[in-house]
Amino acid sequence: MVVFPSLFAFVLLASYGFYLIYNLVEDVDKMATAVDLNLGFMSERMSQVSQNLDVLTGSVRDISVNLDDLTGTVSAMNASIVDISKQVTTLPPMLVVMESVNERISSMDGSMKSLDTRIGSISVSVQSMNNQMAGIAAATQHISGNVSGLNQNIGRPMNFMNSIMPW
Repeated sequence: MVVFPSLFAFVLLASYGFYLIYNLVEDVDKMATAVDLNLGFMSERMSQVSQNLDVLTGSVRDISVNLDDLTGTVSAMNASIVDISKQVTTLPPMLVVMESVNERISSMDGSMKSLDTRIGSISVSVQSMNNQMAGIAAATQHISGNVSGLNQNIGRPMNFMNSIMPW
């Protein structure tokens, strides 16, 4: 009486244990597959990261070269500024010359004002001459009309006379 129920309980517990172990192995298999896929994906991404790091290394190298060039340029600018600071001592004599130029320009300004008034009177004279030329043009046109009329008035009789005369 004790053995058969114990044997039945053992088979029942053994079946349940087998079921648990089977499910555990199946879950571990799914986990291994997922990890394998993720590792493949990660290895692809790692190669891309490696390539990006190579590009970044090249960019940093270029920046380093540019900074070296910039350092040289700043050194050249420093030398130029030193030269300029040495040449600033020539500034006071240049200011004296500039004052002389300023006086001459002021004198030229006065001459230009005088010239402006003379040009105004010349402009008035040219306008008067323009009006006179318009009168001359009108008179010339009037003379042209008179000569045309004279040509018609004398042309016919002279044509007739030329046909009668033998020479």
